[in-house]
Parts: sequence; C-alpha cells; structure tokens
Amino acid sequence: MNCKLKYGGCAADIIVVMQKSCFHTVASSALLLVLLCAAEKLCWAKASWRVLEFSPNYSVGRLVVLKTGLESYGRCKGKLLAEARGLIKLPSDKLIKFEPSAAFYRHPQCLLKLPANAFDFIELRFMAMTDEESSLSDPTIPFVRRISGLKGIDIEGSEITDKGLSQLGAMPELRYLAAGNGFITGSCLPHLIGCKKLESLRFGGTLVNNDYLRYLQNFPCLRQLGLTNVNLSLSGLEHVSKCRAINNLDIDANYQIDDKALPLMLKLTNLRTLSLKGTKISLKALETLGKHGIISIGLPKPFASYSPGEQRRLLKAFPYYRFSAKPTGDVDSYNETMFAPITR
Repeated sequence: MNCKLKYGGCAADIIVVMQKSCFHTVASSALLLVLLCAAEKLCWAKASWRVLEFSPNYSVGRLVVLKTGLESYGRCKGKLLAEARGLIKLPSDKLIKFEPSAAFYRHPQCLLKLPANAFDFIELRFMAMTDEESSLSDPTIPFVRRISGLKGIDIEGSEITDKGLSQLGAMPELRYLAAGNGFITGSCLPHLIGCKKLESLRFGGTLVNNDYLRYLQNFPCLRQLGLTNVNLSLSGLEHVSKCRAINNLDIDANYQIDDKALPLMLKLTNLRTLSLKGTKISLKALETLGKHGIISIGLPKPFASYSPGEQRRLLKAFPYYRFSAKPTGDVDSYNETMFAPITR
C-alpha cells in the first residue's frame, strides 16, 4: 500500500511507502509517528524566519546582516541581504540592520505592516536637500516606534530633533542610541526613561542642556556614555556621576573640563575606560585616575606631547594601556568608538 502525506502545509512533502508484506501494523504506526515528529520539527525550523512585506513597486532601503555580536555594534561590518522591496524572508537568529533610503522618509507607514521584531537596528541619517524635505525626519519616529523589538537606533548627523525623538517613548528592548552631530540637546531624555535596557548612549557635536542630564540616572543599565563636544559643565558631570553602572565614559572636546571634575569622575567606581581628549585634566589628576581602576585612557593631549619624564609617569599610572609614541592628528572620538558607521 502506497500513501503520500503532506503535513501542516510545510514546504517539504513526506512520502511514506509502506509495503504490507514487510511491516506489521505496530511497526508501521511507530514509523509514521517518527516521520510526523520530523515533519513538525522541519516546520518549526522554517517558521524561524522573519517575513517582511514592503511595497513591490519601490525600495525603501537596504537590509543588512551584522557579522558580529550585539556588544560590537558600531565596529562590526555588515553584509547586504536584500533591498527593502516586496516580500522578504530574514533569519530570526541573525542581527539585522535596516538602512532606509530617501524613499522611506516619504513612505514611513511601510513599517506598519511589519512585525515588531522585523529588524534589530535602524540607521536614520537623512539630510534634506530641499526646503520641501526639511520636515521629513521627525514624522518617521512614531512609525519607528512600531518596531518595538529594536535594539539599536542610530540618528547620527540626522535632522531629527528632541521633539521628534521624544515620540519614541518606551522601547522595551532598546540597548543603543547614537544621537550626535545633529540637533539633539537632551530635552528628549525624560520622554525616553521607559527604555530600561538602554546600555549605550551618545550625544555630541551640539550644545547639550546640562540640566537634562539629570535624567540619565533613570537608565539603570547604562554602561557606555558619550558626551563629546557638548559644552559639558561640572553640574552636568555631577548628574553623570550618579550613573554608577557606567564603565565607559567619553567626554572628549569639552574644553572647560579641568581637575575640578576629578572628584566627580572618581564616584564612577565601575569606570574602566575614559576618554579625556581636548580637556584640561592635569597629569597629576590622570595619575589619580590610574589608581582608581581606569585601564584604558584617552589623554588630554597626544602621548608624544608629554616630556619623557611625564611619559614614564603615564606608563606607570596605566600599565595595561599601550600608548602611541607617534604624534597623532586630532581624530574625533566619533571615528573611534562603537557608534562609527557599520558598512562604510
């Protein structure tokens, strides 16, 4: 007796050929049960894909798979998977980043058709080329909020404002937010305190309102903080000092920061990586920081600019850090840290 079995609408057919003369009834039932179990596992495996439906008529961007883990976001490279057009199937066990094109900003409602876990990261870096386009960035945020499984949002250099970013609200899975070199001043922070898993935050390249930094302590998982070239004041740094979980702090290019900031930095007892490029922190203060657990240090000026005696003191203060004896240019920390572009 020949029988053909299709199970659960799965793409693979299970063909079972049973010969009466070769199998007893009990053996046949056992074999059928084993095959049914195998078919069920196959269907579950096929169901582990994320199915995304975009317009078939135009692309709204690119979908990229990241090659390394979540902790390396920003320094890892990605590989193009597909254009965001038509029906797309993406692996659920990979980290996926969406890089919207200009068309997305005219059709942000395309996100409404997607599942909450459609992708893990989004990079919003649209810059208007005409007056007509100048108001396109902020309206995308309510639609981005629809992808509640997002782990990272990068709006570096975009035209998104505090008012726009405030519409993001509570994102339960958000770990990374990069918002430098644009229009973010920090007034969005009280509207984001529902993002309780936020681990890494970067502002920079604009004047931040130091008073709003008081809301940073509402992010209990905050480990990495970048406040580069934001006119950081002692009062702002005092708010930062209350975020005791921080282990990586970048306050480059805040030229008014001097040794008065030392007691505040010492309150960050978990701090291991600290960048002070372009500040007025003295050598004596650096030595004190070295005694309090700082392993990796970005010096206020290039290592080669210190005298031989000063260099020896720095090497003693930070024995595990490898300093470069060659003069270096003024490289902004944005080009060195975790929020650098992934695929460029």
